[in-house]
Amino acid sequence: MIDSFEKTIKEYKMIEKGDKIVVGVSGGPDSICLLNLLLEIKERYKLKLFVVHVNHMLRGADADSDALFVEKFCKGINIPFFLFKEDVRRYAEENGLSEEAAGREIRYSAFNKVLKEVGGNKIAIAHNKNDVAETVLLNILRGAGTTGLVGIKPVNGCIIRPLIQTKRREIIDYLNSKNLEFVEDVTNKEDAYRRNRIRLKLIPFIEEYFDIDMVENLYRTSQIVLDDEDYLSRESEKIFNEIADIDNGNVKLDIDGIKKLHSSIKRRVIRLAYKKLKGDFNQLAFKHVEDVLDIMDKQTSSKIDLPFEIEVIKSYNNLIFRKRNFYEKRDFSEVKLNIPGITDGGCLGVYKAEIIDRESIESLNLGRYRKFFDADLIDGDVVVRHRRIGDCISPLNMRGTKTLKKYFIDEKIPREERDKIPLLAIGNTILWIVGYRISEKYKVRDSTKKILSIEYIEQD
Repeated sequence: MIDSFEKTIKEYKMIEKGDKIVVGVSGGPDSICLLNLLLEIKERYKLKLFVVHVNHMLRGADADSDALFVEKFCKGINIPFFLFKEDVRRYAEENGLSEEAAGREIRYSAFNKVLKEVGGNKIAIAHNKNDVAETVLLNILRGAGTTGLVGIKPVNGCIIRPLIQTKRREIIDYLNSKNLEFVEDVTNKEDAYRRNRIRLKLIPFIEEYFDIDMVENLYRTSQIVLDDEDYLSRESEKIFNEIADIDNGNVKLDIDGIKKLHSSIKRRVIRLAYKKLKGDFNQLAFKHVEDVLDIMDKQTSSKIDLPFEIEVIKSYNNLIFRKRNFYEKRDFSEVKLNIPGITDGGCLGVYKAEIIDRESIESLNLGRYRKFFDADLIDGDVVVRHRRIGDCISPLNMRGTKTLKKYFIDEKIPREERDKIPLLAIGNTILWIVGYRISEKYKVRDSTKKILSIEYIEQD
């Protein structure tokens, strides 16, 4: 057993000398086997081990007993022990997750917390070959694509799975040979969960009536697909970086760039955009990806909602992925401009206003963020704010008045940018769309005597 364990470690470059490894230990046979095998190589690899146990509070006294068992086990082998007690059922309800998904999020949060606390660099999980087979079947039943056929990756970032090439019966044989005790989670024998039904009924049925090693065959399939997925993922990342623009937490994809891609790569690029905001692919279904691809051919401003408060908007020739809550909170604050003086508008920016002589303007640098106005025409308090219903502007060098909305549309300013542009206004009349155009009404004329210079200095 130790030989096959080390073979897996070397094949996937899981462990190096001096690693600090956080080990997830439930107390069941898989995790006790993993911990003991790590102990066997601990001195040779000069490892530092830290055990994390998470009590999900789903099984009452039995769960408390499991935690105590793991704690005693760690004391007996002199390994630091960290216990987390979290109400998984409540967490699932509060976050709209299944108990299985909620438990997974809580466990990995605990592992990463300890990893950071102890300065570790690896997290060891006790998934085995049977887990891979069960996951592949579960994903097939869910209608997953080729990514689901990978099952469970041997290495995923700092997460390592040294038992991934080991069958469950081999684990039991090893524990018996070492006279190692472990705890049994009685819920693993119940068929209330779909994964349990796969383990307890579906796989045994197929193996008996079709005379095949279902676990081995599914594992082999997952490894073939893993190699293909690895290649396609790397290629998709390259293409994503070519057609994506990440700005202020938003992901912008060029629609023409997407349309040129093979459908397989298109879907991966969409998933990558989602992952940039969410951090993973959790809850993103095939239908979500297809819905995103569909809005490419719809009118601008078309929008769809994705899980975890993420929305996608078509903006001219772009798809914009963004967090929904941020944009639903419209900022109605305003700051009166000090004339003359410095005005700190917070998120609206900092402004410098001064009255200058006409003769001096020839020597001043007038750029995108500095504009001149006829001071004598200013007929009220100038405020800095974001857009509001009823705003209008008489754009410089243009006839008539436009609503601000019409101006934005005509200038093809993306909808998702419009709420972020600072405005200088008197009531509903816009003097300056900062970074864009000023008003014809307040421009400097031949008859102008006093000039108001306003400079946008920076954005907070």
